[in-house]
Amino acid sequence: MQRGLILLHRWLGIAGNLLFVVWFASALVMIYARMPALDFGDRLNRLSPLDLDAVQVAPAQAASAAGLDAESREAVQIRLGMAGDRPIYRLRTATGWTAVYADTGSPMLQLAEGQATAIAAQFVEQPAGGATPTPTVYDRLLSRPDQWTLQLRPLLPAHRIRSGSDVLYVSDRTAEVVLETSATSRFWGAAGAVFHWLYFTPLRSHTTLWYQLIVWASAAGCALTLSGLAVGLMRLIRRNRSPYSGIMRWHHYSGLAFGAAAFTWLLSGALSMDPFGWHAGRTTSQAQHAAVAGGGLRLADFDLASIRPRLESLSESFPTREVEFLSFDGEPLLLAYRPPESGRSGGYRAGCCGGGPAAFLETVQPFKHRLVTLGGGKTRRFDRDELIAAATAAMPGAQVVDADELSEYDAYYGDRRHGRDPLPVLRIRFDDPERTWLYLDPALGRIVHREQRRSRLDRWLYRGLHRLDFPGFYDRRPLWDVVVIVLLLGGLFSAASSFVPAARRLRRHGARLRRKQLQKN
Repeated sequence: MQRGLILLHRWLGIAGNLLFVVWFASALVMIYARMPALDFGDRLNRLSPLDLDAVQVAPAQAASAAGLDAESREAVQIRLGMAGDRPIYRLRTATGWTAVYADTGSPMLQLAEGQATAIAAQFVEQPAGGATPTPTVYDRLLSRPDQWTLQLRPLLPAHRIRSGSDVLYVSDRTAEVVLETSATSRFWGAAGAVFHWLYFTPLRSHTTLWYQLIVWASAAGCALTLSGLAVGLMRLIRRNRSPYSGIMRWHHYSGLAFGAAAFTWLLSGALSMDPFGWHAGRTTSQAQHAAVAGGGLRLADFDLASIRPRLESLSESFPTREVEFLSFDGEPLLLAYRPPESGRSGGYRAGCCGGGPAAFLETVQPFKHRLVTLGGGKTRRFDRDELIAAATAAMPGAQVVDADELSEYDAYYGDRRHGRDPLPVLRIRFDDPERTWLYLDPALGRIVHREQRRSRLDRWLYRGLHRLDFPGFYDRRPLWDVVVIVLLLGGLFSAASSFVPAARRLRRHGARLRRKQLQKN
């Protein structure tokens, strides 16, 4: 048995140690840098002020122009903003994004190069600190994702436009900048997330192949670390010391010291790909969102005669850049966004060791928005009973077990380190077979998170093991950083220390094969 474990560990190491070195090294980068992403606050800062006088078309008319039936409530999301100097509705349905100009009601079928360049130029004309903007130069139209737009496929095609070393992407579906990358964010994005997730465009474009590679490489890594731990312990127990010398002795001891941590990272990385199909998704279903809204978004309720005065009165104290149309239990609402007072945000996100790039327009901070009623124009906030009733409608057949208002993140909800997710929230637990928990935001009247029994288990198997995200430890900086960096450096050294012995063994095998070939000749 020991001989078999030795052979398994040896040849898995020879075949895969370079990949494991890449994983450990890129994880060190990912502690502090992620894939380039357009920060929500930065995006708001760059938008033109909303020109309400130019809006001549109601949301229902825009939906009809886009080929939707306003009464069927097909629109999942609809936003009113600016595209250059023209107001525009941006609509998201189950089939993707589309846009309709709010001044004429004509669909935005395709952006010309000049239009896309003008949108990008306007975006960079408002840099932080009043710096002189860099001229924009049109590059090309992307019909397929490049390295940085793999997670923005619903917004493709996109126009790629250069501004100095920065690259901007203007969606041909929504006529807005959806991503901005800098030389710095691209460098660290490649050094971290691209290498860690093997997010190379030719590979990631073939989803099934990429998925199988990640799963089987992680499984091979688990076999490598377990066999190494077993062999290392047996050798150590037999002689009470390492039988190796030189670099192999260092490999032996470092493998014993850091092998268990490496195994948990590889195992949790494999499980994050859901190889057995047992994960429960945390994403709230469209049916649940529709139930909270009161059957879905009824665009016919939003007429210009009501919209314009509400937004005009609001703009006197709240410089609105964009408006989203919502409903709660059938009540039409306007969600107005303004730029954050703190100015431009960072160019890429920080985090640790896993998870994909942030979804476009997902993160909303309370100080950036105001929700008002369409009827009276008053600021709307939802009480406990309203939220419980809405959550119950989203969970037909299930009974409420309890409801707790959280002013701090629990173990399952919220970005406890960076505080991006809204607080307070109402957590409502149900007695359905999946033991569902829904988290509702009283400021917006929407479900912001969902947990089920299997997703809570997955939280510990992935976030716990892969990120060392444990209450009382994950948000303690720099203690967490020191522990994770030491473990990653230990794993990196253990993997890299096998390169020289592996090269020697391959050289010996090559010489033996050549001798056999000469003897045959």
